[in-house]
Amino acid sequence: MNALKKLALTAVIAIPAIMIAASNTTETTAALTIGSAVPDFTLTDINGDAHTLSDYTEAGNIVVLEWFSPDCPFVRKHYRNDTGTMTNIQADNKDEKIVWLRINSGHTSHASADIDHNTSTAKEWNITTPILMDGSGKIGKAYGAKRTPDMYIINPDQTLAYHGAIDNRPDAAAPGDSNYVATALTQLLAGQSITKAETKPYGCSIKYD
Repeated sequence: MNALKKLALTAVIAIPAIMIAASNTTETTAALTIGSAVPDFTLTDINGDAHTLSDYTEAGNIVVLEWFSPDCPFVRKHYRNDTGTMTNIQADNKDEKIVWLRINSGHTSHASADIDHNTSTAKEWNITTPILMDGSGKIGKAYGAKRTPDMYIINPDQTLAYHGAIDNRPDAAAPGDSNYVATALTQLLAGQSITKAETKPYGCSIKYD
């Protein structure tokens, strides 16, 4: 094989490798950094009511954002009758100034973003706090959300306190034995630093347009 052919073959092999590396970098890089200010937003929930992030933070609340899809098995594992991860964390903190908002950034044409589907899922899973619809994907993209569930905890000063996975088990079978969000909330409420403020989110890809 002459030198020209070797060079061409090397280039063909190298290009996919570069593309894979770039893809992995994009997958694990968040748009926001811990301690940075997060974008304000106003979104409408499945009942037609508007919710503005700054209304909650200015009232002194910690805000949990959960990127949500009713069809994702990684989300469903946290809402089964035998788990109830998300609703249990809310129940444990019902007397605290914590607001939990779910955001569905699936494109309006995707089945997971159907209003009736989300409404029936909320009833089935005993979700009593808002599911916000982000059909344009504008807010999800502004936050760098890529997965469901992708979790963000916002301080009352509207800075990012935590971003990442709900827990340490990245499969759809069962919750992990270490819940990062529950631990972060406990530490925040106690005035402590969050020991794991950033982890790698896992789950289904958000169905942007």
